[in-house]
Amino acid sequence: MLAGQKGRVVLLNFWATWCVPCREEFPDLSKLQNRNRAAGFQLIGISTDFAKQRAAVDTFIAEQRPAFPNYWKKSGGDEAFIEAVDSKWGGELPFSVLFDRSGRKVRVYSGSLPVAAAEKEIRRLLASR
Repeated sequence: MLAGQKGRVVLLNFWATWCVPCREEFPDLSKLQNRNRAAGFQLIGISTDFAKQRAAVDTFIAEQRPAFPNYWKKSGGDEAFIEAVDSKWGGELPFSVLFDRSGRKVRVYSGSLPVAAAEKEIRRLLASR
């Protein structure tokens, strides 16, 4: 997924429909994407809902109409999934990981994204070549 984003600053946001802070920050994430897209920023959402919650995810995405793509974590293998994302991640949501233009992990945000601080970091990364 990141390989296709080479040259962009990327923020992966892990969320779930049952996670109240995840749902609350979704509109701000769309605004963040819209404000920074032209400069080379890409936000990518990844739902961690279980397969049986597919209808809830589809409804939520249809209602929110996010300005960024969203994908679905495959069911099962949660420990391996968490380890692959960040070995220090305890599985809490929301959880976001920021990557620079070269694909290097720059920052991890555990819990609700502090949008203003994150945007400052994103713009700093966008300005550096």
